[in-house]
Amino acid sequence: MAVALLVPMPYRAQSTLLVLLAGYYDQSNNPNGGAAVQPAIGQLDGVEAQILSSPELHRDVVIAKLGPNASEQEIDSHLQEFEHRLHIEQNDLASTINLTYYDADPKEAADALSRLLDTYFRRRATIFTSGRVDFLTGQRDEVARQLKKADADLLAFQKTHGIVNIDDQTSRAVLLESQLVQQKLENDTSLAQHRGELKSEQASSKGVKATIPIFTDDSEAAHALDTMQLSLMQLEARRADFASRYMDSSPFVQQLDQQIADMHASIARRKAQMATATRYGHNDYYDVVQGRLAALNASIAGETARQQALEEQIKDTRAKLRSLSDISSQMRQLQATRDILADSFKDRSRQVELAKIQQGQVSQVNSTNVRVIQAPFPPSQRSVSASLIIAASVAAGLLISALVVLVMASLRETFLSPEQAERSLLLPVLNAPVMLGGGARRPGAAGASADAAKAASRPAHMAYGRMIAAINASTDSPAKVVMALSFGKNDGLLSVIRGLAVELEHRTTKPVLILDMASGADSPLYGPPNAQGLLTWSGHGGQSRAASAAPTEIAASSGLVFESVERHNIVVARPESGTFPSSWQQTTALFNTLREAHDYIVVHAPPASQSFAGIENAALADATVMAVRAEVSRKPVVLGLKTQLLDAGGRLIGIALTHRRGYIPNFIYRFF
Repeated sequence: MAVALLVPMPYRAQSTLLVLLAGYYDQSNNPNGGAAVQPAIGQLDGVEAQILSSPELHRDVVIAKLGPNASEQEIDSHLQEFEHRLHIEQNDLASTINLTYYDADPKEAADALSRLLDTYFRRRATIFTSGRVDFLTGQRDEVARQLKKADADLLAFQKTHGIVNIDDQTSRAVLLESQLVQQKLENDTSLAQHRGELKSEQASSKGVKATIPIFTDDSEAAHALDTMQLSLMQLEARRADFASRYMDSSPFVQQLDQQIADMHASIARRKAQMATATRYGHNDYYDVVQGRLAALNASIAGETARQQALEEQIKDTRAKLRSLSDISSQMRQLQATRDILADSFKDRSRQVELAKIQQGQVSQVNSTNVRVIQAPFPPSQRSVSASLIIAASVAAGLLISALVVLVMASLRETFLSPEQAERSLLLPVLNAPVMLGGGARRPGAAGASADAAKAASRPAHMAYGRMIAAINASTDSPAKVVMALSFGKNDGLLSVIRGLAVELEHRTTKPVLILDMASGADSPLYGPPNAQGLLTWSGHGGQSRAASAAPTEIAASSGLVFESVERHNIVVARPESGTFPSSWQQTTALFNTLREAHDYIVVHAPPASQSFAGIENAALADATVMAVRAEVSRKPVVLGLKTQLLDAGGRLIGIALTHRRGYIPNFIYRFF
């Protein structure tokens, strides 16, 4: 609220830019003449917003305001302030950019936006068109040089290989090759036909001779041979006749067999000596066959020679055709390169002309595609009214306070009243004095003494009567050992023990013993003795009586140092070595020894967060009292300590709620 009242709210100057599509957004320089690569219509304002957000642009605006003589430190300081006050917001759907500048002076806010727009238009013209025409012109000239070289290479290649029209020459070579192949196929067919005819003629005329017999005369020889054959038949008939009548060994049969054998030999000799008269003449068919064979052999020889000639011609034609194919491939590559360069030259020339047009367009503010549809002007009203800030601050203060209270209450889980502690811990609150004065003191010896003084200023039966009654009811033994324990060292256990000891000295004639297990050798909790060797308790007024004498016999046997409290029947004992006996046997023996000299023994155990000695020895005490600090001790910690004490066998009779402050009167607590 103070800031809202003392510091006035700034004025807000605004300006709106409309971004349209333009050709110079395409910076790809595509040589193939394809579609232009440009941002989408909804993204154009993003491109312009990046230029408006440029730190270099903001630096130029600041330098334009400060002048060229400004120092670098001054420029950086004003630059940070300028960027802090400037806000750029873009609307992609509407392709608009909203500029906002805050300043205490309305005229200065409008002037800052005007300087920004002037610098922005100059810089964007440089960004989009600087060097573009020269660059494209250089590319066009380079492509023209490459195109001229490609034309010269193509012409030289055609002259070297004698190419006039590669397609016509290739088609004629293909036609010639096909004709030669057709002729070779026809020649092969005729050669195969003639070879077949020759083979057939040779097979059919294999037995044809040049001369043939005209007639043969063998009549005389045949007549003699027939006579001998007739005689042989007669002999064989006679032998058959004799064989039917005589045995084979009969002279008659054997004689006929000899005659038959001689006749066979004679016939054989006659056949060998028989002469035949034969007359031969010339064979005319033999001449016809020989003429046909000679004609076929001549045809086959000619066709074979033609076959070899055609094969050579086909081989040469195919070699030439392959050469034309390779030449055609190289020529097409050269022509493709020449065509690509020609297309690139056309596209570069078009881009050069278009870039010149765009350069002339963007160099003029009124003709650019970014239009100022809302010019900056000095605002008449502040951006936010002071009343709104005050109302928001009041609401925020209330909300933050409520949240702080809620968070503290939910996270800490502490105890505010005895009733709350009893409901949470299921233990009676034996002592819960209210601190008078309202403010919480820092933990320490001085604060503890003051708290003890305030607690002791109340009537004793109201402060410790319930605790003493619980102690007395815990055991029937005349000597009672009370274990006083807390989790932390700042939970107010010292003030509880002092107040309890002061109240207990009225219940016995023997000195009340405080067994200090928590003090160190160099830092006693109950303070150092005075010149008379007595402990002085400020705030605990007692009766004027002589100091209790320390039991020297017990001190010598137990290793304890006994110190009496001035004007009180109270004795404080602490280990001389600073360490308490660690075994149960030693602790039990010590407690039994102390019971003989004292009716009430209050054991000040060390904090449970630092030592486990109090929990271990709780089972040896007649009663255990646990100190809980209001608004500090957390519920889970206290419940854990309670569980440990019960598990160790301690007799937990209740708790002492310390450092309790009276926020609400006591009669109101009952309603909670």
